Order: sequence, then C-alpha cells, then structure tokens
Amino acid sequence: MSAKPSNWGEFFWGPSMRSSYLFIAAAVLLLSMLGGRELWTQEHRWADIVSGMFFRRDFLHPYLGTNDYYDKPLLSYWLIAAVSALTRQLNTWVLRLPSALAGLLAVWSITRLGQRLHNKHFGLLCGWLLLTTFFFVFWARVSSADMLNLAGSLLAVTWYFEKREQTGLVNYAAFFTILALTSLCKGLVGAVVPVLAILPDLLHQQRFKQHLNPRLFLGLIPAVLIYIFPFWASAHFGNTGYGQNGLYLAYRENVMRYFQPFDHKDPIYTYFLYLPIYLLPWTLFFIPALVSMRRRWSDLSWNSKWMVWSTLILFVFFSASGSRRSYYILPMLPFAILMTADWLQQWSQADVKRSRLTGKLIGSVFMLFVLCFTVLQPWYYSNGGNSVFAAQLRAEATKIKPWEAWEFVLLDPESKITFYLQLPPEVKYLDVKGDRNQQTLLSLLQTWPLMKTQNKNIIYISRLRYASWVQQMLPDYQCLVAPRTRGERLFKIKNSNAAVAFIPFST
Repeated sequence: MSAKPSNWGEFFWGPSMRSSYLFIAAAVLLLSMLGGRELWTQEHRWADIVSGMFFRRDFLHPYLGTNDYYDKPLLSYWLIAAVSALTRQLNTWVLRLPSALAGLLAVWSITRLGQRLHNKHFGLLCGWLLLTTFFFVFWARVSSADMLNLAGSLLAVTWYFEKREQTGLVNYAAFFTILALTSLCKGLVGAVVPVLAILPDLLHQQRFKQHLNPRLFLGLIPAVLIYIFPFWASAHFGNTGYGQNGLYLAYRENVMRYFQPFDHKDPIYTYFLYLPIYLLPWTLFFIPALVSMRRRWSDLSWNSKWMVWSTLILFVFFSASGSRRSYYILPMLPFAILMTADWLQQWSQADVKRSRLTGKLIGSVFMLFVLCFTVLQPWYYSNGGNSVFAAQLRAEATKIKPWEAWEFVLLDPESKITFYLQLPPEVKYLDVKGDRNQQTLLSLLQTWPLMKTQNKNIIYISRLRYASWVQQMLPDYQCLVAPRTRGERLFKIKNSNAAVAFIPFST
C-alpha cells in the first residue's frame, strides 16, 4: 500500500497520487455542463457550417450561410458531424465535445511528456498545472479548431520524445500522420509548432543525423496523402459550382498571412501582454521561473533546457508573424507550463511549506474552476436566452400552422439564431447599412423595402434594438422577445441584441 500524502503537494503529484485521479478531475471539469452556455462569438461559424453540411448533405464544401467558406480545413467540422451522427442531435454540447476531448488528450499528453522528460511526479504536476490554467479550460469548452490544434501539436511532441531513439518506419509514419491530422484542423501551424518545438532536441548532440534515413521520407508519404485527400475530394466530387480552392486558402491563411498579413495586425508586442494573461493563474510561477533562468541555467539538465528553448522559439515564431491575435498563442501554453513546472518542482521540494502551499493553490483553483464553469456559468445562462426563445417561438407558431409551413426573414439578428431555430442556410437574411446604434425607422424602411408589403406566411426575426420600429412596420403581428437568462435578470442586464420574433396573429 502507498503511504498517505503528508501535504497537499504530495496529494496532487506525490507517490500516492495516481494518474487516473487527474484524468477523472479533467473529465469532470472539461465535460460537465458542456452545453450549459450559449454560443459564444466565433462558435456560430462551426454551428452554421456543420448544420449547413447536414442540410445540403455535402460534407466536402463548407459554407458560412450561403457563402463559400474554406478558411479552415475540414477535419474540425467532420469531428462535430461525426458526434452529431452518433448522437442524432446537433446542439451546443455536440459542437463543443471534440474540443473538450482534445483538452483531455492534451492533459494526457503533457502528463506523459513530463514523465518522459523527468519522472511520474513531474508529469502529474504538469498535468495539474495545465488543467488549472484558465484559458486552457476556457478554450477546451469552446467549439473551434484551436484546442484541437493545441492537443495535436502536443501529442506530436510527446510522440517524438517517446520514440526519439527509434528509427522505424511505423514510428515516422505515426509522427507525420499526427502532424497531418492536426494541420487538417486549423492549418499548417499544426505541423510547424511541433517541428519548431522538437528542433532544439534534434540539434542537441546532432541527434537529427540518426533520423536522416530513407524510412523517414517513406513515413512522410501516408501523411501527405492524408493531408491532401480532403482538398482533393472537395475539388473532384460533389458541388461543381463551389468557388474556393481549399489548398490555396491553406496557403493564404498560413503562409501568406504570416509574411503578408491582410488582417489581425496587432502590434509586435502583443504576446508579451497575452502570454502572461493566458498563463493565469500560473503567471505567478512563470515569472520567477523566467527571472531566475540565468542563475539556474548551468545547473539545468538538457531536458530542462529544452523546455526553455522550445518556449522561446515558439514565442519568437508567433511574435515574428505579421498576423497576431491573442488566442494564436494558445499552442504555446503547454511548453510554458512545462518550463514553469520545472522551476516549481525544485522550488516546492526545497521546503515542505512551499509544497503544501502549491498543492493548496492547485486544489483551490481546480475547485474554483469547477464552480465557475460547471455551476455558475450554466446557471447564468439558464431559464432564458436563445434556446428558450426557440422553443417558445416554435410553440407559438405551431398554434397557427405547422412549423414546416412557415417562411422566415431575418432582419439582422445575431447569426447564431439560425442554429437555435434550425433554419436552412438559404433563409433570407437582410443586413443593415451603417452603425446599428444609429438606425431609425426611416433608415430601416430604406434598407428593408420588402417590409412595405406584408406577407402573413412569414415570421420575421430581428434584434430587440429594432423591435419598436419593426412593430410599427408590422402592426398586425405579435412580438415575442427572448426571455432574459437568470444571470441577466439578477444583474438587471438588458441585452439590446436579444432575439425578437414577429408572428402574424393569423394567416
């Protein structure tokens, strides 16, 4: 029998701690109440694209609404579609499940990598630190390609360190396949990040020489075929009128954007600001680990030095890009966590009080995150919002005639409303001209001339900010407003972008 932990530090990464405890905790935090929050900003893209794939029965040509949208490769959409096909539903839980599972994979990978670099205790510490990093948990509970990119990149690096002394064909093929699949989620950055991360280790003692053999290049072949296949299939099957070339957009979104950015041109110091933010709350330990590096360098093992080199190289790579956004730095988080854990382990081992303090901090942050993400956040969004609005609208509309018999016109509502109402991609959408805050009844009538002729077979969907003017245009319609959520009622928040529907009293 293992000894009982003598302090909180030993409880999380000491001899008595099991990896299974960490993964159970990760599952609780990343999977519980996953669908409890409404769609958040960019999530509507994955919702629209995947629902459009099912409506069109076309999984090779992504559309955003009615517009061609091949800005991202297909795999992140296919993963959601696969979950939807298995569960026979498409809701916020289904949309976010691939990201949450990728988060679990990332926790496993960094734990395994830490174990390989030092020992089991270090691996567990790395796993707990990553799991209790706020923005890691946040993005693991968001429907996007970003957590898939992080998890795939980290898995590739873990695979390399597990197999770096092996030169077999299967080893190389598996490594390159991980790179290919990761690149099919967000883009070529999924291959660049792992290669840059392992580069210092390949150069150390000229380790790369043992890998320069024919099997390495043969192992590339299946990975290249896997990467090319979705683009080739999109170009040769199905919709012949699709106007975008996936491979060109992969080049445009990755290579061209890096050297000749066309958007997201944040200043070069962007990641000096956002890396400490994305590491919260463990910036508390990352900064002293960084500051003490010069003093400690000569005493560090090569594996410890690699953690520093990989973090530095990735930071320079992301900063050198002409296109910068806060969350682009996300794949770098695990490497900064490794570096932080390496310092933290030495610091806490020097004094049992430090170990106890570190353990208490990790436990407290974990419980705080469970409370925040699985209790407070779902409670805030409950009893109102778009999901309740969609159910109420369907109930009211079907009192007059079957839901399928209605037509819909969208008067500049939030894009996510089409997902909640399960409307087809071709539904008529009318935008506004100019600032939404400057609209008047006259400007809306000029922008939406069809409102001058009423059609009692149409339900109009808009925003609360336009409700009074649209009601004047449609005097014979009843207005249904999305109810405020519990959180909005508690804090007396009036959401001017809340959905409103205008239903004719009779047809």
